[in-house]
Amino acid sequence: MDYEEVFRQLTERLASELTAKELAEVRRAFELACEAHAGQMRDEGTPYIVHPVRVAATLVNELGVFSPRLVCAALLHDVIEDSDITREQIAGLFGDETAEVVWLLTKLEEVSLADYLSAIEAANETGAPIVKLCDRLDNLRFLTCSPRIEKIQRYIRTTDSYYLPMAARTNQYLFDELSRSLAHVRNHLAAAKTQA
Repeated sequence: MDYEEVFRQLTERLASELTAKELAEVRRAFELACEAHAGQMRDEGTPYIVHPVRVAATLVNELGVFSPRLVCAALLHDVIEDSDITREQIAGLFGDETAEVVWLLTKLEEVSLADYLSAIEAANETGAPIVKLCDRLDNLRFLTCSPRIEKIQRYIRTTDSYYLPMAARTNQYLFDELSRSLAHVRNHLAAAKTQA
C-alpha cells in the first residue's frame, strides 16, 4: 500500500475525531513532510515519506491517539534532521507545542542516544515518548527489508538497551509490540546467518 493511500485512510479515521481546521493542519503537516523528504529513499527501497505516515497511522490506529499536535509531530518527526526546515518554521506553521515535540524527536549528531532518549522521556507530558516509540516500532517492523546487517544488529542492541525499558515505563502495548518485532528481527538475522 502506498503512502498516499495510508494517509487517505488515516485522514478518514481522523475525520470523526478532529475539527475541519485540525484535519487541515494534519494535511499541511503531510504536505510539508512530503516536501522535506522529496527524493529521499529508505534502505528497503521505498520513498522515505512512507515511514512518517506509518508512524502517524500507528499512533492513531493502534494507540487511539487523536491529538492533532502529536499526529502532526509524527508526520514531521524527521524533517529538521533531513531538510532545511527549522524548529522556528514548524512553530510558525503548527504552533510551539508541535514544534517542541518535533525538536525533542530530532537527533543531533553531537548528542548520545542515551541523552537524546532521556530528554524525550523527561518531557513525557508533551507526548514525545509515545511518538518516539512508534517511530522505533515502525523501523523495527520493516528492518528485515534492510540489506544492511550492521544496521540490523545496531537496532537490535539499541532496542534492547534503551527502547524496551523506555516502553516498559511508558506504554504496555508498545512494549509488547516492540518485543514481538524484536524477536522477529532476531529470528530473521539468525536465519540469514544460517544460510550464509
